Parts: sequence; C-alpha cells; structure tokens
Amino acid sequence: MVKIAFIGAGSKGFCLNICSDILSFPAMRKNVTFSLMDINKPRLDFALKSLEQYKEDHKDKFQNIEFEATTDQRESITGAKYVIAAFMVGGWEAYKQDVDIPFKYRVTQNVGDTLGPGGVFRFLRSVPVYKDIITNLREVGYNAGTRNPKGLFINYTNPMVMNTWYCNSLWPDSTVGLCHGVQGTSDYLRMLVGASTEEFSFTGAGINHMFWFTELWFKDYTKKDATWENAYPIIWEHFKEEPEIAKAEKLRWDMMKATGYFMTESCGHLSEYLPYYRKRQDLLEKYKSGDQGFGSLRHAVDMENFTRDSLKREELVQETPPHMAFKNQASHEYASNIINAMETNVPFRFFGNVMNKKGGLITNMPADCCVEVPIFVDYHGLHPQGGIELPTICQALCTSNSMVQKAAVEGALAKDKEEIYHALLLDPNTASVCSPEEIRSMTDDMFKANARWLKYFDE
Repeated sequence: MVKIAFIGAGSKGFCLNICSDILSFPAMRKNVTFSLMDINKPRLDFALKSLEQYKEDHKDKFQNIEFEATTDQRESITGAKYVIAAFMVGGWEAYKQDVDIPFKYRVTQNVGDTLGPGGVFRFLRSVPVYKDIITNLREVGYNAGTRNPKGLFINYTNPMVMNTWYCNSLWPDSTVGLCHGVQGTSDYLRMLVGASTEEFSFTGAGINHMFWFTELWFKDYTKKDATWENAYPIIWEHFKEEPEIAKAEKLRWDMMKATGYFMTESCGHLSEYLPYYRKRQDLLEKYKSGDQGFGSLRHAVDMENFTRDSLKREELVQETPPHMAFKNQASHEYASNIINAMETNVPFRFFGNVMNKKGGLITNMPADCCVEVPIFVDYHGLHPQGGIELPTICQALCTSNSMVQKAAVEGALAKDKEEIYHALLLDPNTASVCSPEEIRSMTDDMFKANARWLKYFDE
C-alpha cells in the first residue's frame, strides 16, 4: 500500500487535479491511500466528497483506492511515502497586508508571492507549518527511523525557492519544489516557433520564476535528413515579420531583447524580480500588455483575484461536488509523473527546485542555494543534472534574487529579524524606490502586522 498525504487539500481545485493526475496512471490505481489534510474543515470535506464521487463514478477502475481526511497533519503524514503541499497561511487578510503595507513606501507588487516584502513574509508565515511537515516526515513518515529509502516531500507552495530551501536546510534531500512555469512558457515558445511537440525540444536552468531557456531546438521532419537546429533565430525572424506577437508579453520580450534569452513567468511576476520596471508609472504603462490580469502590471492584481476566488470557493464548498469524466492522461503538473516514476522505475525528466550542492548543479550560481534544473527520477529518487553554466547576465540576475532568498531563509532559521531586514534591503524592486531607512521602517511594520503568525521569532 502506497500512502500519499496532501497538506492543504482544501486549496482551490489543486488537490483534485493532482490526485486525478496520479490516478491516470494504471500503476497508481493499485493499493493507494490518499490522506487529505487541511485546517479548513468545510473545504476539506468538499475535497473528500469530490474524490469519493470521482471514485464512485468510475468504481470499476478504482477498487483498490482509498481516500481519508483529517485536520491532524501528523496523522496524515504517518506512513506516507509522498507528501504534497499546496497551502497558504493567513488567507486573503494576510495577503492584503503583504501588498498594502509596502505600497505605503511606494513598493508596488503585481503578485507579491515570490520575492520582495510579499514573498518574504508569506514565507515567514509558512515556516512553522513546514517545520512540522519535515519533523513529521522524519519521525512518522515512510521508513521513518530506518536506513531504508525515505519519503519525498513535493512542495507546490510559493514562495517556491524560500520554502524548498528552508525544508532542505532542516532535512537535506527531503524536498523538491514544483512549478508549472517551465511547461507553460515552453508551450508558448513552441507556438512561436510553429512546431509540433515532436519537432521542438528545450533545456535550461536558473531559479524558480527566473528559469532561462538556454537552448531551444527545432527539427523539420518534413525535410529529408532533418537535423536539430537553434530555434531562437526562428523566433526572432517571426518577431521581425510580425512584431504584434510580442504584445501579449511585452515585458518578457523586453527582457529577451536585453539578455538574449527567454525566461519563465508572466510579465506581472517578472516585473517584481527586477529593478527596471516598477519604479516608475510611465514604465508600467509602456510595458503593460493590457488593462486586465498579470499583463496589466497593476498593483495587487493577484491579491484581488485571490480574495474574489476565495469568497467564491467558500460558497462552492456548500454545494454538491460535480461529476468528473475519467482522466486518462495527466495534466502538465509534474507531481504524478514523479510518483509514477518512483513506483515503476520508468524514468521521467522534469524541471524542479533542489539545492545547488557544493555549486555542482549550476556551477556559476552560489553553492547550496536553491536552483531549478533538469532532473531525472526513478526507483532511486531524484537525479538532478549538474555541470550547468549560465550566461553571465542570467547568472547575475538569478543571483540578485538568490541573495534575497538566502537572507530570508537564514533569518527564519536563526529567528533573526535583522536578517529579514537585510533580505528586503537586497530586493531589487524594493531597492529601486526605497532608502535603507525606509526599508527598515517597512520591515518593522510588516513584522507588527504579522505578529500573530511570527511568534517563533520571540521564542
């Protein structure tokens, strides 16, 4: 029996998607228990009812599958080989503070979940939960207390780098961080090339939300003796012929023109990780890709969306779960493929967030920071690809973000508020508009507003 624990099972649709992804693999429909955990009981109950309904609708396929639910994290993780997390501490009220307080200091954030004041304090609120997850996985998880292979923690929660870095600091090699930025952006680039999935290949590296596509390849199978060729010139040619294609991703295209490489994440996200755009309203107007969504570059767009969707979710969980057609193919989320590979020994390649041990994965990034690289997985676990050297411009921009993440993780581990101040002092977006004294004042305000979740700093 394989046990899979899902921490934050009441999250907006994510639990159902990942669980049904896992069940799309025949090997994962044999003696598997899903343990759903959340502190929000109505949402947890809705997730359980939804999956039980899915099982009932397709019971001929799921005879050996069990679902259980609990509000006790340790109970959920007990015996679990795989632990998946997708949660948010503090909800929309905390999120509102993350964007409202910095705004008083002229720091604007379109999303605020990855870097800067929003990302750092979202991470700090999550620290006690992650500490419990790692403690429980070590003490009561799969093969706990033995020399046998241990369980794997799959983190989907932002800020991805800080969360994954913190967990691996507590227990080395315990945690991999997963995002869908690489999948989504690679599909966009493939569309620009005009290639089918068989005609397109890519690789790259970096950090989460700043992953660089260092190689894009295209092979025209309609030609005899076709060979792989660099696809970047094809994209540039299409841009020359039809510059309108850049309108939906103006800011990302501007960074591609500046660096020579395309990177992951929406324009709204990306604008926060750099010192170039959010410091002036005229720049935001110039590089926006419309008046709605992340492309608008507007302040607090994601917080507004999250608040609206949270209220809708609270109404939805009072209703009867919908019937779902059987999913025989997983979505582009990586978790199900990783678990299937570890259970069947059929290797799978993905891009994930792990530690840059001794600087061996990305050789010109800081040693032991958290990086996003190609990884193969099989029975023996994760095998990250190493020996990667980023172009200098990519290295430098990633390192600027990595130093913020490093200071935040070290500050959380040491319970040192001064190091959290240093993290915000190093943030490119914040530093583009604030003096050190203003950043200190903002940090103090953020600590006061988050006091109920950050009591561990005073222990």
